[in-house]
Amino acid sequence: MSADAKSVLSTRGVAREVAASYRSHWLFLIGAALVVLLPQALADGFLSHLEVNGIHRARDVAVLAAVPITVVVNLFGQAFYAGLAAAAVIEWRAHRPLPNMRALLKSVPLGRLVLLDLVLTLGTAVGLVLLVIPGLIWLTWFSISPAIVKIEHEGVWGSMRRSRELVRGNFWRVLWIVVGTILVTEAIASAISAPFHGVGLVTVIDLAADGLLQPIEGLVIVVAALELLELRGELPEQAELARAVGDVPEYEKKRAAP
Repeated sequence: MSADAKSVLSTRGVAREVAASYRSHWLFLIGAALVVLLPQALADGFLSHLEVNGIHRARDVAVLAAVPITVVVNLFGQAFYAGLAAAAVIEWRAHRPLPNMRALLKSVPLGRLVLLDLVLTLGTAVGLVLLVIPGLIWLTWFSISPAIVKIEHEGVWGSMRRSRELVRGNFWRVLWIVVGTILVTEAIASAISAPFHGVGLVTVIDLAADGLLQPIEGLVIVVAALELLELRGELPEQAELARAVGDVPEYEKKRAAP
């Protein structure tokens, strides 16, 4: 294989690793998605059939007030799940079981991930309004930022700068693999729930679709980030990756013990 071929992100390689990680940790990934995304599904179900034509009643005010709350709930859910997906991939690579849930929860940099998710969402939304293409470009450059926050402990701006640095040279591959996966999974989830009406039913359908599809989206982002780091020879040592997901290596536990 040529040096140029080795420096290119492999669609087949990413797909293979995503499938293997999903297969190894499917119960954790789907279960976590159902729990984490339940508030999002409830909010989506509540708002799906509501329309406001001006503010005439207290109900209209409540509906409008629910919109930013829904956005915040969605951001927290997506950010938290990004950290859990990173843990699944990292531990699968090391052929180890996932660390306990308490360690996982403590290892998720929730504040940075939420703020980053907000910046990415706003940038994508503005870009899509500007004739779509700028939004896709923005998402391609910065889509792996959440994984970088988790893997390299970067802040919001540092992770975005690092994401752009890693994507450079693989822009079209990241557009195809990562952004393509995000768009397809979101479209499928929306298509599944579109024919249904009623808060309860829409919530259940949304939750089921997201529970199955969200792990794929999260895993692709993490795997692509790890592969790009590996291509540049900058992938952290396995022990460092393990600490990033709250899994302290056994020898460190023994050393820390009294």
